[in-house]
Amino acid sequence: MRDLPKVSLAIISGRSLEDLREKVGVPGIIYVGNHGLEIENPAGIHKKKLSANRQREYNNIVQTLKESLKEIPGILLEDKGPILTVHFRNAPPEYFPGITQVLEETLEKWKDRWNIAYGKMVFEIRPKVDFNKGKAVQEILGRYATPGILPIYLGDDQTDEDAFRILKGKGITTFVGDSRLTLGADYYLKNSSEVLEFLRRGLEILVD
Repeated sequence: MRDLPKVSLAIISGRSLEDLREKVGVPGIIYVGNHGLEIENPAGIHKKKLSANRQREYNNIVQTLKESLKEIPGILLEDKGPILTVHFRNAPPEYFPGITQVLEETLEKWKDRWNIAYGKMVFEIRPKVDFNKGKAVQEILGRYATPGILPIYLGDDQTDEDAFRILKGKGITTFVGDSRLTLGADYYLKNSSEVLEFLRRGLEILVD
């Protein structure tokens, strides 16, 4: 972002930090992975780690779900360290209720310490700790905020609602997709093409 010194860019994702960095590949910006559990900025990398007991629980959950879901076609389990993502986009719809049941039954034993979050055709098994995309936004603003800053946040998932709530009345929040699917965003764009046009116009204003 050397060409735009007044702009700080952060990419906030549910992907692991390593995966996110590889896919975006822009140096000198802020990367937030695993919904805020991992943050990389020009000053270094910060990761929240599980305790030994939590790690054993996590390993047990992963193995149990691998065994319980192995017969379902199209299911994909993505082990992201402190978070397990269950992708079911490619599974036949008739299996969806069964997938939900397996997850709920597996997590019942640890319901006070782990929970299930819902995204776009994914379930995420997360430790019950104080983190989400909204908390990540707060941390970034606390570190980089300057007088007159205008935060602009774009997101297309249910997990972005935490960030929309944090920025309510403080910036511009935009949901990408069907406007009926968001409760917290101030504006919406229909698709990625409109996102590109939004960014293009914003760039024109900045360099004008």
